[in-house]
Amino acid sequence: MLNFSKNSTTRVFTGVIIAVVLLSFVTNAQDLEKKYAPILGDYEFDMTDFEMGIVTVKIYVEYDALWAYPDNADEPGEMVPVEGEEFVFTVDAGDQGMYELTFQKDEKGEYTKCHVINEAMGMDVTGEKIKE
Repeated sequence: MLNFSKNSTTRVFTGVIIAVVLLSFVTNAQDLEKKYAPILGDYEFDMTDFEMGIVTVKIYVEYDALWAYPDNADEPGEMVPVEGEEFVFTVDAGDQGMYELTFQKDEKGEYTKCHVINEAMGMDVTGEKIKE
């Protein structure tokens, strides 16, 4: 016997809303992965001038956002697109200042370089995408 009480209807409605929201997040994440596919991956930076050695930064999409996660950091930083610029982002690192990441094409027209500037740290480095 079916029970169409207010309680069961509310649960079904709530379940549908949750499913729609989750599907929206998955769809948005897939859209971001497609949009940013040319720049996703790992980049290697020579940071010896900053006493950090070689640093690998993973660029990836998760939770409906683009992230940069250096292997020497405790947590990733969200990459915020710079309006009107293709593949240029900022990452707010709090007391370490603001990072600006600009992804650049190589001679083959592929995005294989990431130029990073952090004026507060006097940083101006370019990393190379690690081939998969």
